[in-house]
Amino acid sequence: MNRFLKSQSYQPLGDDAVRSTNDDAAVSRLSAVTLGYMADPYIKAFVRRLQRRPPIINRGTYTRSAAIDCITAQFLGDDPSSKQIVSLGAGSDTRHFLLKSRGAQPKRYFEIDFPEITSRKAQAIKKNKELTAMLGDHSIAGGGTELHAQDYFLLAGDLRQFDALTQRLESLGFDKSLPTLFLSECVLIYLSPPDADSIVKQAANLVSSGVFLTYEQILPDDAFGSMMLQNLKSRNIELPGIHAYPTLESQRERYLKAGWDQAFAMDLNEFWEGKVEESEKARVSKLEIFDEVEEWRLLSGHYCVSWAVKGNGLSVV
Repeated sequence: MNRFLKSQSYQPLGDDAVRSTNDDAAVSRLSAVTLGYMADPYIKAFVRRLQRRPPIINRGTYTRSAAIDCITAQFLGDDPSSKQIVSLGAGSDTRHFLLKSRGAQPKRYFEIDFPEITSRKAQAIKKNKELTAMLGDHSIAGGGTELHAQDYFLLAGDLRQFDALTQRLESLGFDKSLPTLFLSECVLIYLSPPDADSIVKQAANLVSSGVFLTYEQILPDDAFGSMMLQNLKSRNIELPGIHAYPTLESQRERYLKAGWDQAFAMDLNEFWEGKVEESEKARVSKLEIFDEVEEWRLLSGHYCVSWAVKGNGLSVV
């Protein structure tokens, strides 16, 4: 749910502006949850104040979450306890707790983010009796920036130093032999293309089987894409990776070049039309008055989910 700095070969982004996108995503999720788009009783622990978002944002938040949940569920399958997840730039994501509440948690769940983000998340978890009860025995580490439990590890780190992070993961029980889902939700696009490519390639080399799932923006060069980038720039936020992988085809190619066996990609329009059941579309459509159909289609066409698969026995399509 989070972003990281550019490589040293780029002028640095404003750190606070980049980190603030985590807060935006969490506030948007709580708005969508409160209005009934999705169920997430845990997100309120990470948001200071409820702010109602416009219908187009609520529907976008729902579709984003549904797409990631769909692919994650396919990865976990009927035996989640034999798999593990590494969430890159996890921010205030609640997926671990949602999975655990349904008895569908993987053997280990790792989250990595800026220490400024992880320290706030660790504190929020510690203050919430329900979340701490779900974790069981746990400890605060890293001077308050990390939280370690039996099956959940919140780590402070810089993704530009992913090779060092993999060593830390292994020291905490990351198992190279287990099928692994690497989750990047609006993260890689905030890195320089060489840094992002390095992560995707290292992840492929790290495990014998797994999935790499990315959610991010595409199509920067049309009128809507240009406006989108200008709006972000006004907040001191840039997307270094969007011109390197601007299309669905280039999103797929990035994985194949990095050593993954299969690669897939679809924009949110395709997911909404082809993957969301008609009864669910009808339910969502009744939640709010929605007059922004054309704008919604434009927006959804500029966000995509892409994923790659490595190894036998994994079916994620």
